[in-house]
Amino acid sequence: MLVLLYHKILKNPSSDMWWRTFDMELCILKSFFKVVTLDEVLEYISLQKKPEKQTVAITFDDGYTDNYVYAYPLLKKHRLRATIFVASSRVIRKSYKRKTLEDYWKGKASLRELYTPLSMHRANLEFLTNGYSEDFLTEEELRSMLDVFDIGWHSKWHTKDFYKEEILDFYDGDNGHWSLPHAYGEGPSIGFPIFPMRGSLSVKAGKLRKEIREFVKSKEASFFERKDWKKVLKVELSNNFSQLLDFEDSKSRIVRIRQEIEESTKELKEITQKGIYYAAYPFGDYDQVLKDEVSKRFSSAFTTEKRRVKPRDDLYLLPRVSVPKDIWSFFAILLRFLKSS
Repeated sequence: MLVLLYHKILKNPSSDMWWRTFDMELCILKSFFKVVTLDEVLEYISLQKKPEKQTVAITFDDGYTDNYVYAYPLLKKHRLRATIFVASSRVIRKSYKRKTLEDYWKGKASLRELYTPLSMHRANLEFLTNGYSEDFLTEEELRSMLDVFDIGWHSKWHTKDFYKEEILDFYDGDNGHWSLPHAYGEGPSIGFPIFPMRGSLSVKAGKLRKEIREFVKSKEASFFERKDWKKVLKVELSNNFSQLLDFEDSKSRIVRIRQEIEESTKELKEITQKGIYYAAYPFGDYDQVLKDEVSKRFSSAFTTEKRRVKPRDDLYLLPRVSVPKDIWSFFAILLRFLKSS
C-alpha cells in the first residue's frame, strides 16, 4: 500500500505538477490500482491484512488555491477521493470561489481566466510577509470540496525555526527558506546568519538574539559589497558573541505545541463542520514530544518517509511518497512500489 503526497497542481508546465500530468496519473491509478481513503488505510493496518489488489491513497499538503481550481475537478471527474492536510492560518476567511477546470470544460471560462498559481516558496513567503496570500483556499472553496476531500490537520502556522547554533550561511537577499521572516521575528536583513531549520513544532525554537540583529544592522552598506563579507562577518560574530540564539525551554515548547494544535483543529472544525481525525507533520518533521502530543488528539499522523505502508506500522509514523512533477518519475515510483510489495 502506498500513500502519495502532492502539494500544488499548476495551470502550465512549470516547477510543480501540471494539471494535465495529474489527469494522466489519476487515469493510471484508477486503471491499475485500488484508490482508497485514509480510513481504509488505517483499517488495513489495524487488521494487519495485506490488500488483495495494489492499493494507493492520495493526499495533499498545505491547502493551496490550485487544489480547488485544478485538483478537485480532476478527482471528481475520475470519481476518486483524497485527503488534504490544511494549515489553518493560510485559509482565507472569505466566502468566494474561483473558477475551476469544470468551468473551463463547460465553456464558462477560458483557460486563461483560471487562477495562475504561485510557487510554494512565493506563496508562503507572501503569506508570512503580508499575513495573506490569494494562493491559498478560501473557506468556501474548502467547504465546496468536501464531497471529494477529507480534511486533515497540518498545523496552524506551518513554519520552520532554527534549532541548532551552527552558522550555515548568511542572508544575502536571495537565499534561505521562506520561513526566515518567522524565524527572525522580522523581515530578514542582509547579513543575518542562517542556522539549521526544522518544522517549528518539532524543535525547541531558537530565536536570533536582539544584540546580534543590531550588530548586523549597524554595518555600513559598503561592508556587504566586499567579496569576503560572509567570511569576515562569521569571524566577527565568533569573536564578539558567545551565544547567537535564545532557545525556548521544554515547558514553553509543549505549551506552544498544544496551543497550536487546539487552535488549528478548532478553526478547521468551524470552517468544515467536520471532525479532524488525521494529521500530517509539517515538512515531515517530528520528534517524540510532538508525536506524543499529536497522538492525544488524532487517530493517525503521516510523515514524509519514502516507503510503502506496512501492516504493523506505527499509526503516528505513517509514510508517504512525494510525487515528482514528471510522469516518468511517477512511473518509477509505482514500479519501485510494485517491486517491493
